[in-house]
Amino acid sequence: MKQWSVRAKCWQRQLREAAANEAPHAQMTTLAGCYVKAIPAVEAKPIIMKYEWLGTMGRSAASYGLYTEAGELIGVALFGWPGGVESRDICGKENRHLAVCLERGACVHWAHQHAASFLISRAVKLASDQHGWRIFYAYSDEEAGEIGTVYQACNWIYIGQGVGRSPGRSREYYKSPDGKVVSSRWARHNLTTKKELMLSGWTTIHKPPKHKYIWIEADRREKKTILAALRYPPQPYPKREATKEGQ
Repeated sequence: MKQWSVRAKCWQRQLREAAANEAPHAQMTTLAGCYVKAIPAVEAKPIIMKYEWLGTMGRSAASYGLYTEAGELIGVALFGWPGGVESRDICGKENRHLAVCLERGACVHWAHQHAASFLISRAVKLASDQHGWRIFYAYSDEEAGEIGTVYQACNWIYIGQGVGRSPGRSREYYKSPDGKVVSSRWARHNLTTKKELMLSGWTTIHKPPKHKYIWIEADRREKKTILAALRYPPQPYPKREATKEGQ
């Protein structure tokens, strides 16, 4: 099976540290008085574009913001759906309509160290109440140095790496001569083939499969029913190898 190396420090943390050097700000020491509410996607965009690994807004269907007691926006979480509907079938097609992906999320560099878990736990409750979603799922990308630490802190269920793929199978992407990188899904949607891209000077690159986590937001009875339909057995949380820096 292919083994992938993981960054000793995730990309978002590196971005926050760089931002702290460029614009020093006193670190929050408490989350007392902080609150989460629904916000327009446009209000979430500045934080996503500055701090999020992918640097895009995704297919946002609902956005939530974390505010300080003084009303300053310090974190955002965006829910929506990736391109393939099959990704929602974690608990079977019959529950597809109940599933939504936590597609994007980030906090400012001076937010409290537990701001992300505070935001996620409250955002899923609001999203469930407001939209009827029960099954929440999220990905962690090893290319960005992510193993899903924040989801582990929120007690989400880990269902594995590369779920739905053959064990060890990487994700194939295509790189143009000028450096543009696109997914195989992009190629299909643009009605082009791998052979056509190769003939045009593109090359293939491979990326590690993503980790996948889920959370069921429901009362005890409904949660039990949904979990009974879970297609993938829960797995032990992945861990980051210790380094000399203790990361």
